[in-house]
Amino acid sequence: MSTTEADYIIVGGGLTGCTLAARLHQRNPSLIIIIIEAGRDASDNPNASSPLGSFALTGSDLDWAYPSLPDATTNNRVHINNAGKALGGGSTINYAGWSRGNAADYDAWGAVVDDSRWSYAGLLPFFKKSETYFDKKANPEQHGFEGPIHIISTSASDPDRQYGLRKPLLKAWTDIGVKFNPDPVGSTEGISEYLENWRDGQRQPAQKAYGIEGITVITNTRVNRIIFSKGKEERPEASGVQLDDGRLIKAHKEVILSAGTFGTPQILLLSGIGSASALSALGIPVVHDAPEVGQNLFDHFAHFQLWKVRHPEESLAMGNPSWNKPAYFKGMPCDWVVNERVPSNVLEGAEESTQGSDSSLLKAGRCHIESTVIYAPAGIPGIPMDGTYIASSIMLLLPTSRGAVTLASALPSDLPLITSNYYSTKSDVACLIYGTRRMLQVMLETSPGKEYIEGEVAPPGQAELSPSSLDEEIEKRIRATGMSHKHAAGTAAMGKVVGSDLKVVGVGGLRVVDGSVLPVPIGGHPQATLYALAEQAAEIILNKA
Repeated sequence: MSTTEADYIIVGGGLTGCTLAARLHQRNPSLIIIIIEAGRDASDNPNASSPLGSFALTGSDLDWAYPSLPDATTNNRVHINNAGKALGGGSTINYAGWSRGNAADYDAWGAVVDDSRWSYAGLLPFFKKSETYFDKKANPEQHGFEGPIHIISTSASDPDRQYGLRKPLLKAWTDIGVKFNPDPVGSTEGISEYLENWRDGQRQPAQKAYGIEGITVITNTRVNRIIFSKGKEERPEASGVQLDDGRLIKAHKEVILSAGTFGTPQILLLSGIGSASALSALGIPVVHDAPEVGQNLFDHFAHFQLWKVRHPEESLAMGNPSWNKPAYFKGMPCDWVVNERVPSNVLEGAEESTQGSDSSLLKAGRCHIESTVIYAPAGIPGIPMDGTYIASSIMLLLPTSRGAVTLASALPSDLPLITSNYYSTKSDVACLIYGTRRMLQVMLETSPGKEYIEGEVAPPGQAELSPSSLDEEIEKRIRATGMSHKHAAGTAAMGKVVGSDLKVVGVGGLRVVDGSVLPVPIGGHPQATLYALAEQAAEIILNKA
Protein backbone atom coordinates (compact mmCIF):
# COMPACT_ATOMS: atom_id res chain seq x y z
CA MET A 1 0.00 0.00 0.00
CA SER A 2 1.55 3.32 -1.07
CA THR A 3 1.17 6.76 0.48
CA THR A 4 -1.58 7.41 -2.09
CA GLU A 5 -3.99 5.20 -0.17
CA ALA A 6 -4.74 4.37 3.43
CA ASP A 7 -7.29 2.75 5.70
CA TYR A 8 -8.02 6.02 7.48
CA ILE A 9 -7.30 9.52 6.23
CA ILE A 10 -7.37 12.11 9.02
CA VAL A 11 -7.71 15.63 7.69
CA GLY A 12 -6.10 17.93 10.26
CA GLY A 13 -3.15 17.02 12.44
CA GLY A 14 -4.30 19.04 15.44
CA LEU A 15 -5.09 17.98 18.99
CA THR A 16 -7.95 15.64 18.14
CA GLY A 17 -6.45 14.39 14.88
CA CYS A 18 -3.15 13.35 16.43
CA THR A 19 -4.82 11.84 19.49
CA LEU A 20 -7.24 9.84 17.37
CA ALA A 21 -4.52 8.62 15.01
CA ALA A 22 -2.32 7.53 17.90
CA ARG A 23 -5.08 5.57 19.62
CA LEU A 24 -6.19 3.86 16.39
CA HIS A 25 -2.60 2.84 15.68
CA GLN A 26 -1.94 1.68 19.23
CA ARG A 27 -4.97 -0.59 19.18
CA ASN A 28 -4.33 -1.92 15.67
CA PRO A 29 -0.80 -1.32 14.38
CA SER A 30 -1.67 -2.95 11.06
CA LEU A 31 -3.90 -0.01 10.12
CA ILE A 32 -2.51 2.37 7.51
CA ILE A 33 -3.26 5.89 8.74
CA ILE A 34 -2.38 9.16 7.01
CA ILE A 35 -2.62 12.54 8.74
CA ILE A 36 -2.77 15.53 6.42
CA GLU A 37 -1.92 18.84 8.12
CA ALA A 38 -2.07 22.25 6.44
CA GLY A 39 0.59 23.71 8.75
CA ARG A 40 4.14 22.67 9.48
CA ASP A 41 5.85 20.70 12.19
CA ALA A 42 6.80 23.41 14.67
CA SER A 43 9.04 21.28 16.88
CA ASP A 44 12.01 23.44 15.85
CA ASN A 45 10.30 26.65 17.02
CA PRO A 46 11.52 27.53 20.54
CA ASN A 47 8.41 29.63 21.18
CA ALA A 48 6.30 26.49 20.77
CA SER A 49 7.87 24.78 23.76
CA SER A 50 7.77 27.27 26.65
CA PRO A 51 5.07 29.26 28.49
CA LEU A 52 6.70 32.63 27.83
CA GLY A 53 7.18 31.79 24.16
CA SER A 54 3.49 31.02 23.75
CA PHE A 55 2.71 34.76 23.93
CA ALA A 56 4.62 35.15 20.65
CA LEU A 57 2.65 32.49 18.77
CA THR A 58 -0.58 34.46 18.42
CA GLY A 59 -0.61 35.91 14.93
CA SER A 60 2.52 33.99 13.91
CA ASP A 61 2.89 31.58 10.99
CA LEU A 62 1.56 28.87 13.33
CA ASP A 63 -1.80 30.64 13.66
CA TRP A 64 -4.61 30.58 11.10
CA ALA A 65 -5.75 33.96 12.51
CA TYR A 66 -9.15 33.70 10.84
CA PRO A 67 -10.72 37.18 10.63
CA SER A 68 -14.42 37.57 11.25
CA LEU A 69 -16.72 39.81 9.33
CA PRO A 70 -17.36 43.15 11.08
CA ASP A 71 -19.46 42.18 14.10
CA ALA A 72 -22.52 44.39 14.49
CA THR A 73 -23.06 43.39 18.13
CA THR A 74 -19.56 44.48 19.16
CA ASN A 75 -19.28 47.89 17.50
CA ASN A 76 -18.59 46.46 14.03
CA ARG A 77 -15.20 45.19 15.13
CA VAL A 78 -13.34 42.46 13.23
CA HIS A 79 -12.38 39.64 15.59
CA ILE A 80 -9.34 37.48 14.93
CA ASN A 81 -10.02 33.82 15.61
CA ASN A 82 -6.70 32.22 16.56
CA ALA A 83 -6.34 28.53 15.72
CA GLY A 84 -3.28 26.33 15.49
CA LYS A 85 -1.85 25.97 11.99
CA ALA A 86 0.77 23.40 12.86
CA LEU A 87 1.13 19.76 13.73
CA GLY A 88 -0.57 19.53 17.11
CA GLY A 89 -2.95 22.37 16.27
CA GLY A 90 -4.17 24.18 19.36
CA SER A 91 -2.02 22.00 21.62
CA THR A 92 1.01 23.61 19.93
CA ILE A 93 0.01 27.26 20.40
CA ASN A 94 -2.40 27.43 23.36
CA TYR A 95 -1.66 28.66 26.89
CA ALA A 96 -2.16 25.14 28.31
CA GLY A 97 -4.94 25.90 30.77
CA TRP A 98 -6.70 22.70 31.82
CA SER A 99 -10.24 22.32 33.13
CA ARG A 100 -13.33 20.27 32.57
CA GLY A 101 -16.79 21.73 32.43
CA ASN A 102 -19.42 20.92 35.03
CA ALA A 103 -21.00 17.48 34.90
CA ALA A 104 -24.29 19.21 34.07
CA ASP A 105 -22.75 20.69 30.90
CA TYR A 106 -21.90 17.24 29.53
CA ASP A 107 -25.24 15.88 30.68
CA ALA A 108 -26.87 18.60 28.57
CA TRP A 109 -24.80 17.39 25.60
CA GLY A 110 -25.84 13.79 26.17
CA ALA A 111 -29.49 14.75 26.55
CA VAL A 112 -29.55 16.91 23.41
CA VAL A 113 -28.25 14.02 21.26
CA ASP A 114 -30.04 11.32 23.29
CA ASP A 115 -26.85 9.34 23.82
CA SER A 116 -25.40 8.84 27.29
CA ARG A 117 -21.93 8.29 25.85
CA TRP A 118 -21.63 12.07 25.72
CA SER A 119 -22.88 12.66 29.26
CA TYR A 120 -20.42 13.27 32.06
CA ALA A 121 -20.58 9.63 33.17
CA GLY A 122 -20.08 8.52 29.57
CA LEU A 123 -17.04 10.72 29.04
CA LEU A 124 -15.48 10.22 32.47
CA PRO A 125 -13.49 7.08 31.53
CA PHE A 126 -11.93 9.05 28.67
CA PHE A 127 -11.13 12.08 30.82
CA LYS A 128 -9.28 9.68 33.08
CA LYS A 129 -7.62 7.82 30.22
CA SER A 130 -6.11 11.02 28.82
CA GLU A 131 -4.53 12.37 32.00
CA THR A 132 -1.82 11.79 34.57
CA TYR A 133 -3.04 13.89 37.47
CA PHE A 134 -0.38 15.30 39.76
CA ASP A 135 -2.06 14.56 43.11
CA LYS A 136 -1.85 10.83 43.67
CA LYS A 137 -4.22 11.21 46.64
CA ALA A 138 -6.95 12.65 44.43
CA ASN A 139 -10.20 10.75 43.95
CA PRO A 140 -9.45 7.84 41.57
CA GLU A 141 -13.10 7.77 40.51
CA GLN A 142 -12.58 11.21 38.97
CA HIS A 143 -8.92 11.31 37.94
CA GLY A 144 -6.52 9.32 35.82
CA PHE A 145 -2.91 8.67 36.79
CA GLU A 146 -1.45 6.87 33.77
CA GLY A 147 -2.49 8.99 30.76
CA PRO A 148 -0.33 10.80 28.20
CA ILE A 149 -1.17 14.35 29.36
CA HIS A 150 0.41 15.39 32.66
CA ILE A 151 -1.72 17.84 34.65
CA ILE A 152 -0.39 19.98 37.49
CA SER A 153 -1.41 22.94 39.61
CA THR A 154 0.52 26.18 39.83
CA SER A 155 1.85 25.60 43.35
CA ALA A 156 2.66 21.93 42.79
CA SER A 157 4.79 22.65 39.71
CA ASP A 158 7.68 24.04 41.79
CA PRO A 159 8.03 24.99 45.48
CA ASP A 160 9.54 28.33 44.38
CA ARG A 161 6.55 29.23 42.22
CA GLN A 162 4.91 31.42 44.85
CA TYR A 163 3.52 34.53 43.22
CA GLY A 164 3.13 37.63 45.36
CA LEU A 165 -0.61 38.04 44.78
CA ARG A 166 -1.49 34.42 45.51
CA LYS A 167 -2.65 34.84 49.10
CA PRO A 168 -4.21 38.31 48.70
CA LEU A 169 -6.38 37.17 45.79
CA LEU A 170 -7.55 34.05 47.59
CA LYS A 171 -8.59 36.18 50.55
CA ALA A 172 -10.30 38.73 48.32
CA TRP A 173 -12.45 36.13 46.59
CA THR A 174 -13.35 34.31 49.78
CA ASP A 175 -14.17 37.67 51.42
CA ILE A 176 -16.97 38.16 48.87
CA GLY A 177 -18.38 34.72 49.56
CA VAL A 178 -16.67 32.41 47.05
CA LYS A 179 -16.02 28.97 48.52
CA PHE A 180 -12.72 27.12 48.08
CA ASN A 181 -13.06 24.08 45.81
CA PRO A 182 -10.02 21.79 46.19
CA ASP A 183 -10.86 19.50 43.25
CA PRO A 184 -12.96 21.15 40.51
CA VAL A 185 -14.20 18.07 38.64
CA GLY A 186 -17.87 17.22 38.35
CA SER A 187 -18.61 20.50 40.07
CA THR A 188 -16.34 23.42 39.25
CA GLU A 189 -18.12 26.07 41.33
CA GLY A 190 -15.86 28.07 43.65
CA ILE A 191 -12.22 29.14 43.66
CA SER A 192 -9.68 26.49 42.72
CA GLU A 193 -6.02 26.31 41.89
CA TYR A 194 -5.23 26.99 38.26
CA LEU A 195 -4.44 23.72 36.47
CA GLU A 196 -2.30 23.43 33.35
CA ASN A 197 -0.53 20.85 31.25
CA TRP A 198 2.91 22.38 31.12
CA ARG A 199 5.30 19.64 32.22
CA ASP A 200 8.29 21.06 34.08
CA GLY A 201 7.84 24.22 32.05
CA GLN A 202 7.64 22.44 28.69
CA ARG A 203 4.71 22.08 26.31
CA GLN A 204 3.06 18.70 25.76
CA PRO A 205 1.62 18.88 22.23
CA ALA A 206 -0.69 16.03 21.31
CA GLN A 207 1.63 14.43 18.76
CA LYS A 208 4.46 14.16 21.28
CA ALA A 209 2.36 13.24 24.30
CA TYR A 210 0.51 10.46 22.48
CA GLY A 211 3.20 9.51 19.96
CA ILE A 212 2.43 9.23 16.26
CA GLU A 213 5.29 6.95 15.25
CA GLY A 214 4.14 4.47 12.61
CA ILE A 215 1.67 6.96 11.15
CA THR A 216 2.29 8.76 7.87
CA VAL A 217 2.16 12.52 8.38
CA ILE A 218 1.95 14.95 5.48
CA THR A 219 2.51 18.58 6.54
CA ASN A 220 2.23 21.90 4.71
CA THR A 221 -0.58 20.43 2.63
CA ARG A 222 -4.21 21.44 2.44
CA VAL A 223 -7.12 19.21 1.56
CA ASN A 224 -9.27 20.86 -1.11
CA ARG A 225 -12.24 18.55 -0.90
CA ILE A 226 -13.50 15.08 -0.09
CA ILE A 227 -14.02 12.70 -3.01
CA PHE A 228 -17.31 10.78 -3.08
CA SER A 229 -18.39 7.70 -5.00
CA LYS A 230 -21.73 5.94 -5.10
CA GLY A 231 -22.10 3.34 -2.40
CA LYS A 232 -24.83 0.96 -1.33
CA GLU A 233 -28.34 2.15 -2.17
CA GLU A 234 -26.79 4.97 -4.20
CA ARG A 235 -25.74 6.83 -1.04
CA PRO A 236 -22.62 8.96 -1.51
CA GLU A 237 -19.57 7.34 0.12
CA ALA A 238 -16.38 9.23 0.99
CA SER A 239 -13.66 7.42 -0.90
CA GLY A 240 -10.72 9.79 -0.48
CA VAL A 241 -9.50 13.37 -0.60
CA GLN A 242 -8.04 15.76 -3.13
CA LEU A 243 -4.99 17.74 -2.02
CA ASP A 244 -4.15 21.32 -2.94
CA ASP A 245 -1.59 20.09 -5.49
CA GLY A 246 -4.20 17.93 -7.22
CA ARG A 247 -3.07 14.59 -5.81
CA LEU A 248 -5.72 12.10 -4.74
CA ILE A 249 -5.45 9.88 -1.67
CA LYS A 250 -7.82 6.96 -1.40
CA ALA A 251 -9.43 5.83 1.88
CA HIS A 252 -10.32 2.14 2.24
CA LYS A 253 -12.26 2.59 5.47
CA GLU A 254 -13.03 6.25 6.33
CA VAL A 255 -12.15 9.87 5.90
CA ILE A 256 -12.13 11.67 9.24
CA LEU A 257 -12.30 15.45 9.44
CA SER A 258 -10.37 16.98 12.34
CA ALA A 259 -9.74 20.36 10.75
CA GLY A 260 -11.29 22.40 13.55
CA THR A 261 -14.30 24.62 14.06
CA PHE A 262 -13.53 26.76 11.01
CA GLY A 263 -11.69 24.30 8.79
CA THR A 264 -14.08 21.37 9.08
CA PRO A 265 -17.23 23.18 7.89
CA GLN A 266 -15.23 24.82 5.10
CA ILE A 267 -14.11 21.42 3.78
CA LEU A 268 -17.61 19.97 4.12
CA LEU A 269 -19.05 22.88 2.15
CA LEU A 270 -16.36 22.75 -0.53
CA SER A 271 -17.11 19.03 -0.83
CA GLY A 272 -20.81 19.60 -1.48
CA ILE A 273 -22.24 18.99 1.98
CA GLY A 274 -24.17 22.04 3.14
CA SER A 275 -27.07 24.26 2.19
CA ALA A 276 -28.02 23.24 -1.35
CA SER A 277 -29.02 26.75 -2.33
CA ALA A 278 -25.83 28.33 -1.01
CA LEU A 279 -23.64 25.70 -2.65
CA SER A 280 -25.43 26.02 -5.99
CA ALA A 281 -24.95 29.77 -5.90
CA LEU A 282 -21.19 29.16 -5.77
CA GLY A 283 -21.26 26.51 -8.46
CA ILE A 284 -20.42 23.66 -6.08
CA PRO A 285 -22.15 20.36 -6.94
CA VAL A 286 -24.45 19.31 -4.11
CA VAL A 287 -23.64 15.92 -2.57
CA HIS A 288 -26.00 16.23 0.38
CA ASP A 289 -28.29 19.09 1.40
CA ALA A 290 -27.24 19.85 4.99
CA PRO A 291 -28.20 23.44 5.87
CA GLU A 292 -26.86 23.14 9.45
CA VAL A 293 -23.23 22.85 8.31
CA GLY A 294 -21.39 25.95 9.54
CA GLN A 295 -24.27 27.08 11.77
CA ASN A 296 -24.39 27.01 15.60
CA LEU A 297 -20.99 28.74 16.03
CA PHE A 298 -20.33 29.69 19.65
CA ASP A 299 -17.32 30.78 21.66
CA HIS A 300 -16.31 31.78 25.18
CA PHE A 301 -16.65 35.54 24.79
CA ALA A 302 -14.90 37.49 27.55
CA HIS A 303 -14.26 40.87 29.11
CA PHE A 304 -10.59 41.58 29.79
CA GLN A 305 -9.60 44.39 32.15
CA LEU A 306 -6.25 45.98 32.98
CA TRP A 307 -5.23 46.89 36.54
CA LYS A 308 -2.34 48.91 37.90
CA VAL A 309 -0.67 47.50 41.01
CA ARG A 310 0.24 49.75 43.94
CA HIS A 311 3.60 48.20 44.73
CA PRO A 312 5.35 47.16 41.51
CA GLU A 313 8.65 47.07 43.41
CA GLU A 314 7.33 43.99 45.25
CA SER A 315 7.54 41.95 42.02
CA LEU A 316 3.83 41.38 41.73
CA ALA A 317 3.69 41.30 37.93
CA MET A 318 5.73 39.92 35.05
CA GLY A 319 8.24 42.39 33.62
CA ASN A 320 9.64 43.63 36.91
CA PRO A 321 13.44 43.09 36.97
CA SER A 322 13.12 41.10 40.19
CA TRP A 323 10.56 38.76 38.59
CA ASN A 324 13.41 36.40 37.78
CA LYS A 325 12.88 33.10 39.57
CA PRO A 326 13.04 30.28 37.00
CA ALA A 327 10.01 28.72 38.70
CA TYR A 328 7.88 31.75 37.74
CA PHE A 329 8.23 30.79 34.08
CA LYS A 330 7.09 27.18 34.36
CA GLY A 331 3.54 28.05 33.41
CA MET A 332 1.09 30.90 33.08
CA PRO A 333 1.53 33.59 35.77
CA CYS A 334 -1.74 32.73 37.46
CA ASP A 335 -2.83 31.07 40.71
CA TRP A 336 -6.60 30.81 40.79
CA VAL A 337 -9.64 30.17 38.64
CA VAL A 338 -13.09 31.15 39.91
CA ASN A 339 -16.26 29.57 38.52
CA GLU A 340 -19.57 31.11 39.54
CA ARG A 341 -23.26 30.80 38.90
CA VAL A 342 -25.11 33.97 38.01
CA PRO A 343 -28.04 34.33 40.46
CA SER A 344 -31.30 32.96 39.08
CA ASN A 345 -33.10 36.27 39.61
CA VAL A 346 -30.61 37.87 37.17
CA LEU A 347 -31.08 35.14 34.56
CA GLU A 348 -34.81 34.44 34.81
CA GLY A 349 -35.70 37.57 32.89
CA ALA A 350 -32.81 37.27 30.46
CA GLU A 351 -32.74 33.67 29.25
CA GLU A 352 -34.65 33.65 25.98
CA SER A 353 -34.19 30.47 24.00
CA THR A 354 -33.03 27.69 26.30
CA GLN A 355 -35.29 28.03 29.35
CA GLY A 356 -36.90 24.70 30.20
CA SER A 357 -34.67 22.76 27.79
CA ASP A 358 -31.91 20.27 28.57
CA SER A 359 -29.33 23.00 27.98
CA SER A 360 -31.06 25.59 30.15
CA LEU A 361 -28.73 27.99 31.94
CA LEU A 362 -30.98 27.67 34.99
CA LYS A 363 -30.41 23.95 35.45
CA ALA A 364 -28.74 23.04 38.72
CA GLY A 365 -25.00 22.44 38.71
CA ARG A 366 -24.07 24.86 35.92
CA CYS A 367 -21.63 27.76 36.16
CA HIS A 368 -21.95 30.77 33.90
CA ILE A 369 -18.74 32.76 34.32
CA GLU A 370 -15.07 31.99 34.87
CA SER A 371 -12.83 34.69 36.36
CA THR A 372 -9.05 34.67 36.38
CA VAL A 373 -6.31 37.16 37.17
CA ILE A 374 -3.06 36.95 35.18
CA TYR A 375 0.04 38.64 36.59
CA ALA A 376 0.83 40.22 33.23
CA PRO A 377 -1.12 42.42 30.79
CA ALA A 378 -2.23 39.33 28.85
CA GLY A 379 -5.02 39.88 26.35
CA ILE A 380 -4.60 43.67 26.45
CA PRO A 381 -2.94 45.01 23.28
CA GLY A 382 -0.39 47.82 23.42
CA ILE A 383 0.47 47.62 27.12
CA PRO A 384 4.13 47.26 28.17
CA MET A 385 5.07 44.23 30.24
CA ASP A 386 7.04 46.24 32.78
CA GLY A 387 5.84 44.83 36.09
CA THR A 388 3.22 47.55 36.59
CA TYR A 389 0.11 45.86 35.22
CA ILE A 390 -1.96 42.74 35.70
CA ALA A 391 -5.00 41.63 33.74
CA SER A 392 -8.27 39.93 34.52
CA SER A 393 -10.61 37.90 32.37
CA ILE A 394 -14.31 37.33 32.92
CA MET A 395 -15.24 34.53 30.51
CA LEU A 396 -18.74 33.57 29.44
CA LEU A 397 -18.96 29.79 29.89
CA LEU A 398 -22.38 29.04 28.42
CA PRO A 399 -23.03 31.59 25.67
CA THR A 400 -26.46 31.63 24.04
CA SER A 401 -25.31 33.83 21.12
CA ARG A 402 -24.76 31.94 17.88
CA GLY A 403 -22.78 32.77 14.74
CA ALA A 404 -21.96 30.97 11.51
CA VAL A 405 -19.19 29.89 9.13
CA THR A 406 -19.87 30.13 5.40
CA LEU A 407 -17.83 30.10 2.21
CA ALA A 408 -16.35 33.23 0.67
CA SER A 409 -16.02 31.43 -2.67
CA ALA A 410 -15.56 28.01 -4.18
CA LEU A 411 -11.77 28.42 -3.92
CA PRO A 412 -10.23 26.30 -1.10
CA SER A 413 -7.49 28.93 -0.69
CA ASP A 414 -9.99 31.60 0.39
CA LEU A 415 -10.57 31.71 4.13
CA PRO A 416 -14.18 31.14 5.19
CA LEU A 417 -16.52 33.96 6.20
CA ILE A 418 -17.10 34.08 9.94
CA THR A 419 -20.12 35.79 11.48
CA SER A 420 -19.31 35.97 15.19
CA ASN A 421 -22.53 37.52 16.52
CA TYR A 422 -21.00 37.74 20.00
CA TYR A 423 -22.89 39.18 22.94
CA SER A 424 -26.19 39.25 21.08
CA THR A 425 -28.55 37.80 23.70
CA LYS A 426 -29.91 39.20 26.96
CA SER A 427 -28.48 36.33 28.98
CA ASP A 428 -24.95 36.83 27.62
CA VAL A 429 -25.17 40.52 28.45
CA ALA A 430 -26.49 39.82 31.95
CA CYS A 431 -23.81 37.20 32.74
CA LEU A 432 -20.83 39.33 31.72
CA ILE A 433 -22.14 42.42 33.50
CA TYR A 434 -22.56 40.34 36.66
CA GLY A 435 -19.08 38.87 36.29
CA THR A 436 -17.55 42.30 35.72
CA ARG A 437 -19.22 43.59 38.88
CA ARG A 438 -17.76 40.69 40.85
CA MET A 439 -14.27 41.48 39.56
CA LEU A 440 -14.68 45.18 40.37
CA GLN A 441 -15.75 44.18 43.87
CA VAL A 442 -12.68 41.96 44.35
CA MET A 443 -10.22 44.52 43.03
CA LEU A 444 -11.62 47.74 44.46
CA GLU A 445 -13.77 46.94 47.50
CA THR A 446 -12.07 44.11 49.39
CA SER A 447 -9.26 44.89 51.81
CA PRO A 448 -6.63 42.93 49.77
CA GLY A 449 -7.81 44.65 46.60
CA LYS A 450 -7.49 48.10 48.14
CA GLU A 451 -4.01 47.24 49.45
CA TYR A 452 -2.56 45.94 46.19
CA ILE A 453 -4.56 47.50 43.34
CA GLU A 454 -4.33 51.18 42.50
CA GLY A 455 -7.22 51.03 40.07
CA GLU A 456 -8.51 49.99 36.68
CA VAL A 457 -6.71 51.30 33.61
CA ALA A 458 -9.42 52.08 31.08
CA PRO A 459 -8.82 51.46 27.36
CA PRO A 460 -8.27 54.57 25.24
CA GLY A 461 -11.48 56.48 24.77
CA GLN A 462 -13.31 54.55 27.49
CA ALA A 463 -14.43 55.65 30.93
CA GLU A 464 -12.92 53.91 33.96
CA LEU A 465 -15.25 51.37 35.54
CA SER A 466 -16.04 51.21 39.24
CA PRO A 467 -18.50 49.34 41.48
CA SER A 468 -20.90 52.27 41.06
CA SER A 469 -20.87 52.08 37.25
CA LEU A 470 -24.28 51.59 35.65
CA ASP A 471 -25.11 48.36 33.83
CA GLU A 472 -25.31 50.38 30.62
CA GLU A 473 -21.76 51.65 31.14
CA ILE A 474 -20.40 48.16 31.69
CA GLU A 475 -22.28 46.83 28.69
CA LYS A 476 -20.90 49.65 26.53
CA ARG A 477 -17.34 48.78 27.60
CA ILE A 478 -17.80 45.09 26.85
CA ARG A 479 -19.21 45.79 23.39
CA ALA A 480 -16.25 48.08 22.69
CA THR A 481 -13.46 45.82 23.97
CA GLY A 482 -14.72 42.26 24.59
CA MET A 483 -13.12 39.38 22.74
CA SER A 484 -13.29 35.62 22.76
CA HIS A 485 -10.98 33.16 24.45
CA LYS A 486 -10.56 31.42 21.07
CA HIS A 487 -12.57 28.38 22.16
CA ALA A 488 -14.87 28.29 19.11
CA ALA A 489 -17.01 25.18 18.57
CA GLY A 490 -20.32 23.90 17.29
CA THR A 491 -20.22 24.27 13.48
CA ALA A 492 -20.77 20.58 12.64
CA ALA A 493 -23.08 19.97 15.55
CA MET A 494 -23.83 16.49 16.79
CA GLY A 495 -27.50 15.71 16.30
CA LYS A 496 -27.66 17.90 13.20
CA VAL A 497 -24.57 17.51 11.00
CA VAL A 498 -23.16 14.35 12.58
CA GLY A 499 -24.80 11.58 14.55
CA SER A 500 -23.77 10.61 18.04
CA ASP A 501 -21.42 8.10 16.37
CA LEU A 502 -19.65 11.10 14.74
CA LYS A 503 -20.70 9.96 11.24
CA VAL A 504 -21.74 12.74 8.88
CA VAL A 505 -25.46 12.42 8.26
CA GLY A 506 -26.51 11.60 4.69
CA VAL A 507 -23.24 10.12 3.44
CA GLY A 508 -21.06 7.13 4.23
CA GLY A 509 -17.42 6.73 5.12
CA LEU A 510 -17.07 10.19 6.68
CA ARG A 511 -16.80 11.29 10.31
CA VAL A 512 -15.92 14.46 12.18
CA VAL A 513 -13.75 14.38 15.31
CA ASP A 514 -13.03 17.87 16.61
CA GLY A 515 -14.65 20.74 18.52
CA SER A 516 -17.05 21.49 15.69
CA VAL A 517 -19.25 18.56 16.78
CA LEU A 518 -20.14 20.05 20.17
CA PRO A 519 -23.89 20.73 20.01
CA VAL A 520 -23.93 22.96 23.10
CA PRO A 521 -21.34 25.05 24.93
CA ILE A 522 -19.26 23.33 27.61
CA GLY A 523 -17.66 25.20 30.49
CA GLY A 524 -13.96 25.14 31.22
CA HIS A 525 -11.13 25.32 28.72
CA PRO A 526 -11.58 22.96 25.77
CA GLN A 527 -8.41 20.85 25.93
CA ALA A 528 -9.71 18.36 28.48
CA THR A 529 -12.99 17.95 26.60
CA LEU A 530 -11.29 17.54 23.22
CA TYR A 531 -8.86 14.88 24.42
CA ALA A 532 -11.78 12.93 25.90
CA LEU A 533 -13.73 13.40 22.65
CA ALA A 534 -10.86 11.96 20.61
CA GLU A 535 -10.33 9.11 23.07
CA GLN A 536 -13.98 8.11 22.86
CA ALA A 537 -13.99 8.55 19.07
CA ALA A 538 -11.21 5.98 18.77
CA GLU A 539 -13.26 3.48 20.77
CA ILE A 540 -16.37 4.15 18.67
CA ILE A 541 -14.50 3.74 15.38
CA LEU A 542 -12.66 0.60 16.44
CA ASN A 543 -15.89 -0.90 17.76
CA LYS A 544 -17.52 -0.20 14.37
CA ALA A 545 -20.29 1.93 15.85
